[in-house]
Amino acid sequence: MSTQEKKEDRRIRRTKKLLTQALTQLLQEKQVNEITVKELTDLADMNRGTFYLYYRDIFDMLEKIEDSLFDGLSQIVSLPEDAPATDVTKPILLDLFRFIEENQEVCRVLLSANGDMSFLHRLNEVVREKCKNAWDSLYAREAGEEEFDYHYSFVVFGCAGLIRAWLNRNCKESAEQMAALADSMIWKGSLNE
Repeated sequence: MSTQEKKEDRRIRRTKKLLTQALTQLLQEKQVNEITVKELTDLADMNRGTFYLYYRDIFDMLEKIEDSLFDGLSQIVSLPEDAPATDVTKPILLDLFRFIEENQEVCRVLLSANGDMSFLHRLNEVVREKCKNAWDSLYAREAGEEEFDYHYSFVVFGCAGLIRAWLNRNCKESAEQMAALADSMIWKGSLNE
């Protein structure tokens, strides 16, 4: 790769970062369908032509941001096939909280009232499938689909609430503290032992 290509890549990354920061700021104030490209580019201090080099519209931009986050999050929640769920939960939670901490502004907006619920539904489906496999290996007894649904809902919505509260506190506690807290809550609340 030439020096010119590296500079272009760096400039593109910087431009997209500025646009993302501007969109994040606007989403704190209003719904995505209320945001115009002109408003976004004015806030990012660039012209609309630059925006259209990378995105069709605001919805396309939001979708690409979500896709990027989704890719990172789905890699985190990959459970090893042969490892017991009790051994992998805390490391996955730690990776998850670190990822959220690194992307806290975008995550805060996506989990807010102005966020995009389709992103959460997509992520929910991936996590659900992975949790179902871990559930099946964790419980040798015949636990029904309904019981799994209740446990899954408890864990996922509890973790989502914990993440929202942490983001609202500006990630005051460390990712390590939050992962330990979530892990403790999951296993104390999920196991009937």
